[in-house]
Amino acid sequence: MYYSVDGIENGTARLVADDGKIVFAAVSELPCGIAQTDIVVHNGETWTAAPEETLRRKNQAQELMKRILSR
Repeated sequence: MYYSVDGIENGTARLVADDGKIVFAAVSELPCGIAQTDIVVHNGETWTAAPEETLRRKNQAQELMKRILSR
C-alpha cells in the first residue's frame, strides 16, 4: 500500500495511506531525503521511497489543476 507524506514535524512524519488511515513514523525510519508529498511503501519492516508513484501523482494533480483553471 502506498502512503503519502502529509507532513513532517519535530522528527515525526504523518503518513496517509491510500485507504485514508493515518500513521506516524520517525523521520529516521524513512528513506533519506524524503519530503512532504512524497510517496512511500511499507513492507512491514522498512519504508521505501516510491519516486515513480510520487511523480505520477504530482503529474495527475497538475493536470487536474490545469483543467480546473481552464474553465
